[in-house]
Amino acid sequence: MKKTIIKLALIVGLLSTSLVFSAPIKNIEILGLNVISRGTVLSYLPVEVGDDYGAQTSLKIIRSLYKTHFFKDIEVTEDEQTLKITVIENPHIKYLDLLNHSEKVIDNDTIKDVLSSMDLTPGKIFNKRQLDELIKRLKATYISQGYYSIKITPKVEIDSQNRVGVELDISEGEVARIKSMHISGSKVQKEEDLLALFEIGEPNFFIINYFTEKDHYSKVSLDAGIEAMKSYYINLGYLDFKVIDVKTELSEDKQSIDIAIQINEGDEYKVGKIEFTGDTLNQSSEKLSKLLTFNTGDIFERKRIIKSIKAITGVFTNQGYAFTKVDTITFEDKAAHAIGLKFKITPNRKVYINRISITGNTRTQDEVIRREIGIHEGGLYSDKELEESISKIKRLGFFSDVKMQTSKLQDFEDKINLRFNVEEAKTGTFSIGLSHSNNTGASFNVGMEERNFLGTGNTLNAKVSQSDAVKEIDFYFSDPYFTQDKHSISYGLFSKKTDGSKLDVASYKINETGVNLGYSIPITKDTRIGTGLRISSIDMTCGAHMAGRDNTIKATQKDLDKNKDNDIDNDVYLQDGKGNYLNIKGTTTTKKAEYVKVTATDQIVSGTDYTGKGFETKQCADDKKTEVKVSANWSNNTLNNYNFPTKGNTNSLGLDVAFVDFQYYKLKASHKSYYALNKHLTLNLKGSIGIAQGYGGKEVPFFKRYYGGGSSSVRGFSFNSLGAKYPGTDIAKGGELSMLMGVSMISPLTFLNDSKNMRAGVFIDAGGISEKASNFETNDFRASAGAAFSWLTPIGPLGIYYAKPFLKKAGDKTKTFEFTIGTSF
Repeated sequence: MKKTIIKLALIVGLLSTSLVFSAPIKNIEILGLNVISRGTVLSYLPVEVGDDYGAQTSLKIIRSLYKTHFFKDIEVTEDEQTLKITVIENPHIKYLDLLNHSEKVIDNDTIKDVLSSMDLTPGKIFNKRQLDELIKRLKATYISQGYYSIKITPKVEIDSQNRVGVELDISEGEVARIKSMHISGSKVQKEEDLLALFEIGEPNFFIINYFTEKDHYSKVSLDAGIEAMKSYYINLGYLDFKVIDVKTELSEDKQSIDIAIQINEGDEYKVGKIEFTGDTLNQSSEKLSKLLTFNTGDIFERKRIIKSIKAITGVFTNQGYAFTKVDTITFEDKAAHAIGLKFKITPNRKVYINRISITGNTRTQDEVIRREIGIHEGGLYSDKELEESISKIKRLGFFSDVKMQTSKLQDFEDKINLRFNVEEAKTGTFSIGLSHSNNTGASFNVGMEERNFLGTGNTLNAKVSQSDAVKEIDFYFSDPYFTQDKHSISYGLFSKKTDGSKLDVASYKINETGVNLGYSIPITKDTRIGTGLRISSIDMTCGAHMAGRDNTIKATQKDLDKNKDNDIDNDVYLQDGKGNYLNIKGTTTTKKAEYVKVTATDQIVSGTDYTGKGFETKQCADDKKTEVKVSANWSNNTLNNYNFPTKGNTNSLGLDVAFVDFQYYKLKASHKSYYALNKHLTLNLKGSIGIAQGYGGKEVPFFKRYYGGGSSSVRGFSFNSLGAKYPGTDIAKGGELSMLMGVSMISPLTFLNDSKNMRAGVFIDAGGISEKASNFETNDFRASAGAAFSWLTPIGPLGIYYAKPFLKKAGDKTKTFEFTIGTSF
């Protein structure tokens, strides 16, 4: 009875208290806010103006606000129906820095994203639990990359303005090195072939391992390798392949790790019965079967099935059925170890292009891009046309990247929008400066070279350059879309002075001034034919510059017997009356001749046969000549990229015929092809043949012959050094026949984060220059092998190569290493 009375008393007391304090809230005051807004606090309150304030109201408010982690102290009172909330804010973040962290493990952009997602950026309220979670996540990331000794020491300081500065001092330690890695259970495949599927593993030869870091453990890389191994087996038809166990054993000092992977290969499966179902749009099974890359009885390879699905899909998407679905249904026959395949085709409806938009072209005009797109607004969708359009845009060479996106229209299932997004590349330079080339010597140049002039797609080059070998003024303009039918036009003016002796070719000087015109038309999407006209005035001087005059002494005719032949020393030159000095040796007539003693050279004259460094006296009889040259050409280009293609080919055939003072023709054919062997490796094959011959009883001018050797032909041999030499010299004559070929294996530098503008590869170059087109000899052939690197920079392609000739002859001029500008693979 006594206990019951006590309980009743407590209940009455609580009820009376509740009645006393229960009153509607007329006003809410929040005191102590500095960073957090009043509205933010009100949004977290469990009460608002008009609600009753009861005995439990204060407790509810305190609990609710503490859950936000915004405050370290909260006090709630009520005075005459005014709710007063007094708070002390947690400090807000002034800065949060990671010290000594490696971007190789976590890049700065990722760190920024993580800090933002966890509200640990400057200005946010500091939350100790969030900081602890960040440290935990960072450690997990480092450990997954093999940094098992990772230590993260936080340093937290609060200033007088209640702002907190956080520093996380990261001590990474050494990454765990893979001591051993083994795969057991393989009966068909060799263990070394399986290990090669992993980016990580036991260390390579120490110099190579320094760059590849193959023995640096990473769980991400280990998992990726296991997935690659699974795909490898499935692609070989081992559909029951399983990874039974993966063991990683870390050493006590956390510096090395042993990896053991146990697998079960299972049985090999073959392709069983093949069927086609669904709506084939009258495409026969026989026709669809021809698209398959396998037949019944072949090994069941997933990559071949995927390739076949793409081929089948393409038949329909190229007819406008953009959303064609090809599903594969498999039927397993365990007893026969065979997998039957049923291809179910659902074309859906035809799709038309609603709108085509261009983005990212900050310089290039829309029209320049649109004219390369083979589909127009209102036209039928075609996968093939879009793929070719992207390739054509890339072949312009104006963009470093080209992407296309499709988007459906919400209310129209048969229409889509296309968006081509391009990333502008540097297409021109304005330069003034000094430079040096291994081939032409020191040079001064000023000029502009622009392949996309004012974003129109036109080419404009204007330059003045001067080097030891070449002095040139050149203006050139071309418009690839002179007409709406894609006819192109080009024209130019030029003046060029060449000192052949400085180019390691024949000893001559030529001043050439003229104009050129060109016109071409398309005959297919990728093929053009064209013609050109070049008119030039040529002023030649043969060998005079080789006679360095030294203590010149004249001997007039009265000093010599007019009626006798006289022996002349080999340091005496015969002046032919036109300012040309010909070095002579032996016996020659002195009638009507004047002699000048000058410094000796290798120039030799014997009777009427002139040999030596470039003496082609028959062609030097007249110093000024006119050349009119007409050209015809055919070209085909299906490359998928201007700078670094991985697919397609280029072919060209050109004929030049010269008239007036020179009578000769040059015929040249060239080919390049690229094949993507896998995601990173590209095979390049190239070859060219050129023939030059005179007609009408005249020979090919010696300065129009073919020359070979150097970065643009057969690397490993000096520039223009291939072919027959002038007697007693190492100077190449050039030739009427040129045959060049090469093979390269090219790859981006995958170990770099951004290697889209870089390529490296190995190559074999071969070729020869024959003095006479009718008398090619295998003895003229040369070959080399080496490695090359190319990098697209703002000033143009830069290249470095190392080449070692393996087919050469005594006396060949070789050059194993060279740095080039303006060349790429």
